[in-house]
Amino acid sequence: MNGIKSSPCNMPYLPDDLLLNILGRVSRLYYPILSLVSKRFRSLVGSLELYKIRTLLGRRTENCLYLSLRFSYGSNPRWFTLCRRPTRTPSPEPNLKSRWFTSCFRPILTNLTRATSKEEKKLSENLMVSIPTSNDCPLSGLTCNTIGSYIYMIGGYINGVLSSRVFFLDCRSHTWHEAPSMQVARKSPLVNVLDGKIYVVEGWRGSDYSNLIEIFDPKTQKWEHVPSPSAEMRGRYISKGLVYEEKLYLFGDKNVVYKPKESRWDALGFDMNLWLVSYGSSCVIDNVCYMVFYKRLIWYDSEVRYWRVLKGLEKLPKLRHRRSCIRMVDYGGKIAILWEKKVRVVGSDKKMIWCTEIALERRSAHKIYGKIEWCDVVLTVPKSCSLLEFIAVTI
Repeated sequence: MNGIKSSPCNMPYLPDDLLLNILGRVSRLYYPILSLVSKRFRSLVGSLELYKIRTLLGRRTENCLYLSLRFSYGSNPRWFTLCRRPTRTPSPEPNLKSRWFTSCFRPILTNLTRATSKEEKKLSENLMVSIPTSNDCPLSGLTCNTIGSYIYMIGGYINGVLSSRVFFLDCRSHTWHEAPSMQVARKSPLVNVLDGKIYVVEGWRGSDYSNLIEIFDPKTQKWEHVPSPSAEMRGRYISKGLVYEEKLYLFGDKNVVYKPKESRWDALGFDMNLWLVSYGSSCVIDNVCYMVFYKRLIWYDSEVRYWRVLKGLEKLPKLRHRRSCIRMVDYGGKIAILWEKKVRVVGSDKKMIWCTEIALERRSAHKIYGKIEWCDVVLTVPKSCSLLEFIAVTI
């Protein structure tokens, strides 16, 4: 009607079923920020009903990055997840009118991500946001890996006692649950996922190999032992596990490979050169192993058993070589690298957490190029903060 101005839709007062239908069409990268709107939004974003609706709407699964940090010695880890700043991307879905999205969150984001240095003021829309969990994981000093939308926490201590208990975080609702316990409590396990099963290997066994490795099958919810390698293959320690070409490689003072399909162990010589992964952060994408080595990103050419430099990354900032300062993961067929950098901010020492996403292109049998999709400071933390885990989850 003439003389009557149309008013924007008041989203918070829509029925739950309609809100869930709208939220199901939005990229999950916006959910951490959406949960800040109100308790009601936080409940809807963390509901399993939302993911049922996403499936009915034909939404594909998304890859999400999770980070855990320890802010002080003896404290429990805090978890963060990557999200997008809606002020930079007001319409995550081209067909969805979402002017409310920007107007709702601009004040919150201003307070949440206030720049603390000149470097931070140049950020794009990527940032790590702390995730609230409905309960806590009692394990500390643990190791983790992912299957589907679950992050499994394995090995560590409960009230100072070494435990065999296993917990997992449902990354849809951010709720901790307990899985069946391992058969053996492990102090320093190496955790890898192969063919949908979790392989847990004790990193230091000395002369005792009877309980070296066990496997958890999430489908049957059962643990099983794997026969140990023969005496001539056994070393004093294992420093790195790697799933590559559907096999489990274990690197230490002796290198061995486990072939699940044949239930067989084989010894490896150092001439294979794959053992180099023991000295840096690495990941495997499309059956190619990548790693950060002496501030460069390299990849393993299995045809000639030789490491090559990933080309096209001249503009990538210098990376830290120490494994304690850098992590890399398979991020939906791309490489995600996270590293820390010490800086002086407002009269005190801080750490900036950097993250980058790199797309990959194979141009020939012996040439792979990388393209930087984005590279940002995603979080600033106190100097005392230590980097624990960096994981990609499919949700």
